[in-house]
Amino acid sequence: DFSRLFKRGDRIGIIGENGSGKSTLLRLVAGCEQPDAGEIEKGDTVKIGFYTQENEDMNLKLRMIEYIREVAESIQLKDGSFISASAMLEKFLFPMHSHGTPLYKLSGGEKRRLYLLRILMSSPNVLLLDEPTNDLDTQTLTVLEDFLESYSGVVITVSHDRYFLDKVADELLIFSGGGAIGTYFG
Repeated sequence: DFSRLFKRGDRIGIIGENGSGKSTLLRLVAGCEQPDAGEIEKGDTVKIGFYTQENEDMNLKLRMIEYIREVAESIQLKDGSFISASAMLEKFLFPMHSHGTPLYKLSGGEKRRLYLLRILMSSPNVLLLDEPTNDLDTQTLTVLEDFLESYSGVVITVSHDRYFLDKVADELLIFSGGGAIGTYFG
């Protein structure tokens, strides 16, 4: 028995024990799963970016810059400024000299970071992050936290990392098991 309206600028963290339904809620919001009961209404202008715990199939023959530019050449930030794909690669710790590197040469962690960047470059206005602290190193998480400060959309993230949640969430949804969901502001 859960009802929630997400509005522009919301910063929601989701916490709870493993198996309590946190990732399932994200998959429902993303439209990857259908609810057993009730309904999910999505606005006409909603564009979801979903960073999942699973790896995306990547065309490993592409170069990093090609992989990012498949989605967009640039994105607009909250202040109205634009940032190019190559500048975003640099911001996310890929130096300019590496932008031509084929994806098959990247480590697993670099591929996860590039996957996150591709999602951000798609300019979603709702960003769903399913346990990003499991895959991303501390430096990348710091860059992500900084980026989210200039991001105007909704952020909904599942995490067990209290520090990360303190940085990116203004409200917590607390999954207590048995379908019970509480809230905490702050």
